[in-house]
Amino acid sequence: MISSNVTVDLQKLEKLLNKVGDLVITNSMMSQSVENLPNSEEKKNLLEKINLFQRYIVELQDYATDIRMIKFESMYTIYNDIIQEILPSNKSIKLQLVGGETKVDKSLVEHLDLSIKTLITNSVLYGIETSKERTGKNKNPEAIIKITAQQLNGQMSFCIEDDGIGFDKDELDFEEEFPKIIKENQLKDVYIVKENVEKLNGNIEIKSDIEEGFSCTITVPLTHSILDGLNIKIGNNIYILPTSSIVESIQPKKEMIKLVGDGSSALLMLRDEFVPIIRLYEYLNIIPKTQDLTQGILIIVKSGTQKAAFFIDEFLQQQQVVLKAIETNFRKIDSVAGATVRGDGSIGIIIDVKSIIENS
Repeated sequence: MISSNVTVDLQKLEKLLNKVGDLVITNSMMSQSVENLPNSEEKKNLLEKINLFQRYIVELQDYATDIRMIKFESMYTIYNDIIQEILPSNKSIKLQLVGGETKVDKSLVEHLDLSIKTLITNSVLYGIETSKERTGKNKNPEAIIKITAQQLNGQMSFCIEDDGIGFDKDELDFEEEFPKIIKENQLKDVYIVKENVEKLNGNIEIKSDIEEGFSCTITVPLTHSILDGLNIKIGNNIYILPTSSIVESIQPKKEMIKLVGDGSSALLMLRDEFVPIIRLYEYLNIIPKTQDLTQGILIIVKSGTQKAAFFIDEFLQQQQVVLKAIETNFRKIDSVAGATVRGDGSIGIIIDVKSIIENS
């Protein structure tokens, strides 16, 4: 029987997706050109064909992306082998993998491979007690390292946790280069993981308890090349906000706004939840159409577990855009996730929700 599987170089798939990105840009340019034509039956027909072409591009992107997908359970043997290779003779550890059926982009796994292996190594060497120590604490002598993979709201989440001794979370301060404590090596590795994840425009969440163990959740966008974006307008400027970060949008009433401190900061009261308001015109240093919160739009966005309400003048159409890194030819800017080429040939700036929320 002839095998139905073939091996394809990952770089060739990257090139394929890049070409799909070029099609997205070209289609956007064609759409913009047709929109500028005077209304006619011919214009209507062209727009219908362009919309059909766009659907085919989306399907092609889905097919190309699916080729790069692997079931996360295929990584079990690799991670388990690492544990067995470095496992001290006085420890017993079992690996559990949750969400094995979850499909993960192979390139994403490769980018995070070192981070996940580092966290596993830390648990084995530093975070888990010996079997004798665990028995003395009325714990199961066999410790557990659990890795959970799941997709949620356009993002991929990986949680690596153990039921060992953890460390005091107060010892972990990302503002300092390296905390000078006994478990210095373990925390140094956590910093390295943080740097690797941030390169993917992701974030990590640490939970640690001396009695219950250690947990690190890595959250990254599903894709780094083509994304759905919402055009937002502030004054005469138009930016792109990734729709995967958007929770909802509202035009607030006066009673929903609560001023704090000297009145320069404000909170949005939304269904018994207080959400900090970030005036993007102040953050981006541009002149808005209005500074009155009740006259503009608040877009509630989320990054990890953090929420914020971005104040803008108005939002425009939604579109698919090709994300291009700007640091390749310029430099990294905290508030900018990347750029794209618009249908009219101009450059569109893509907002970095994560960095704006953190810096604000």
